[in-house]
Amino acid sequence: MAPLLPPIGSEIFKRFTPASLEEIQRRHEAEEKECQIRKENNIEIAEEDLPKPASDLEAGKPLPLIYGDPPPEFLNTPLEELDPFYQSKKTFIVLSKGNVIYRFNAEPACHLLSPFNPLRILAIKVLIHSYPLR
Repeated sequence: MAPLLPPIGSEIFKRFTPASLEEIQRRHEAEEKECQIRKENNIEIAEEDLPKPASDLEAGKPLPLIYGDPPPEFLNTPLEELDPFYQSKKTFIVLSKGNVIYRFNAEPACHLLSPFNPLRILAIKVLIHSYPLR
């Protein structure tokens, strides 16, 4: 039986690395193959049976308390997805100072900047900064 609660503690937070991007790519390809097999065999899945994103892990919402506070070194840095729905999608998350979740696409921006490019990382930090504008 699957656990009902997610793991607790800082061990669930993992940095988004090129290896994790490769793993996402593998999951994405496996999901596409499965979808292709279903199309070929005319197997339809009811909409209520399709996986849905977790409502408490939506972008723009604070991180649920069950996950605890992430270590300070994981704030404002790309992290692997926490939501199982997005783990086969090409996305990563960034947690800001108030533990607010921001979700970004892991595809190269402008077909040039990988998610690990220093310019893109700087742009993400500028985008999610929490300093008030006056």
